[in-house]
Parts: sequence; C-alpha cells; structure tokens
Amino acid sequence: MNSARAGCITALLILSPQLGSTQDLTRYRDYALESSLGSVIAASRARVADVKTLHERPAKIQELEWRAPYASSTDPVADPVRGIVFAFCDDALYQLVVTYDRDRTKGLTDGEIIESLNALYGDPVLRSARNRPPAALPDAVVLAQWDSAASSLTLLRDAYSMEFRLVLVSKALSTRARNAIRDAARLDALEAPRRELEARKKEIADAADARDKIRTTNKGAFRP
Repeated sequence: MNSARAGCITALLILSPQLGSTQDLTRYRDYALESSLGSVIAASRARVADVKTLHERPAKIQELEWRAPYASSTDPVADPVRGIVFAFCDDALYQLVVTYDRDRTKGLTDGEIIESLNALYGDPVLRSARNRPPAALPDAVVLAQWDSAASSLTLLRDAYSMEFRLVLVSKALSTRARNAIRDAARLDALEAPRRELEARKKEIADAADARDKIRTTNKGAFRP
C-alpha cells in the first residue's frame, strides 16, 4: 500500500471516533438528529447568514450548508469532510448529507470506506434490503446502508466523479418534511395566479408613483 493511500485510511480511522458511539444511528460526529438549528450552528460554527428558508408552510423547511475550512492537501490526518448540508423541519434536524473531499479519499476502495463505518455502526444491511434515500443524486451508487427503526445511514458514491457522500436521515421527520414540501409546492401552484396578480398590481402602482414623482419634480422646475 503506498504512503498516500495509507495516509488517507489513517485520516479516516483517526477521525472516525468523532462520528458517534457504535451503532448509534442518530448521530454523526457532534450532530444529532432532531437537534435545533441553533445548536447545529453553534456546533458547526456556521454562519446564520448561510441558513436558507425553503418553505414557510405547512411546515418551516430550512437548509444550512457548512463547508470545512481550508487545509493543506499534504496533511495526512486532515479532516476528509469537505462539507455538510443540514436540513430542518420546524427547527428539528431531519437529514444531513456529508460530502467527502475527493483528494482525501483518492485511492481508497469502496470496501475500505465501508470498513471504517462498520467499526462505528456495525454491519450494514443486506444489499436486497437497501432503500435509496431521497437525497441521493440520480447517478449515485448506493454502496452500503445501516438501518434502525428510527433512522438510516447510507454511503453513496458518485458514478462519474467518484465522490463519496454519507446521508443520515430521521425516518419520521424525513417523511414529515417530504409531505410538507409536497404540500408547499401544491399551495404555491394554487396561489401562483393570485401572487402574479398582486405582483402586477404592485408593478403598476410603483410605475404610477414613479411617474407622479417625475411630474412633481418637473412641474416645480419648469419655466416657460
């Protein structure tokens, strides 16, 4: 095994204990499912300005993207995580998607990545029992999955870029969030004509106000 590959595996194994206790499928490192947005911001040191509110009703759906600070590519024990996207439903964390830096996983086999996770979460479910998570991209390959009654953890690899992702999902909250997102899309479609009409009325009113201001200015300055 060459030194670069050995260094990548060492980095994964050294950092692995931060993920959570063995077979605890409710946590990833310092982040626990159902945590509040505020607690995740505090733990990750992310910026409040990076929070995006995707929907306000029937449930508040928010997203926070955290990116790892720069680290030298020559550091053999640098954190392999490039970034994490956290998703919240009514201020409760229901999903997180971890993206690993390709430079720090280069040369590692699927089996070696799975082995590092096995030490934390136990044996994955059989291939026939795997379920593709909603957050998986169309070209992502499901490599392994760990499952419990309350949550699931899925290791994915992009078929083209060879980028690894880890998706942790609360089953109950994820179902609630998906239903809320679907209902929000339906409500948006129903309300679209009214919002379009209101926007048009505002546009006409703003244009009229602008014309009145110009007229008032020009009237006061006009000299025959």
